[in-house]
Amino acid sequence: MNFYQIKLIEKRNEALKAVIPIIGIVLLLSFTIAPVPPGILLLFLFAALLLIIGMMFFTLGAELSMVPMGERAGTKMAKSMRLEVVLFLCFLLGFIITISEPDLQVLAEQVPSIPNRILIIAVASGVGFFLITAMLRMLFSIRLSALLILFYGIVFILTLFVPKDFLAVAFDSGGVTT
Repeated sequence: MNFYQIKLIEKRNEALKAVIPIIGIVLLLSFTIAPVPPGILLLFLFAALLLIIGMMFFTLGAELSMVPMGERAGTKMAKSMRLEVVLFLCFLLGFIITISEPDLQVLAEQVPSIPNRILIIAVASGVGFFLITAMLRMLFSIRLSALLILFYGIVFILTLFVPKDFLAVAFDSGGVTT
């Protein structure tokens, strides 16, 4: 077997590990608690097969093309630039990528109490800030557990001062970006 066949099998196995448990749960529920007509069940299984194939090729493409490009660009950037420039580029990349995230656009449309632009910019700024934090963590070998405790502590303290209506939006915004 050549390199690409080995990688394809590896990605197929990863996709199966990700999707099979969900398929199992849906099948269990459809045969016990929530019966589903056979036609819908067949469509679900067909869609699950397509999902596995799509995930397999997507992750293969990402690993073979985008990851090496990102590693090379990151290595060059880290070697040739000052820390402030690297951190600014981290923020900028996180900000721009988050703004272009379609799920965030959909979420913003569903929250009438916050102007779309403000919600999108706030979430994108947060992602940019945390990319800076991630870069500093790697550069200065800061323990991840310490940062998680610190930032989760800040988040839970801030929840005491935020109107209850905005808590769900805040947590959903974090989920949408990941």
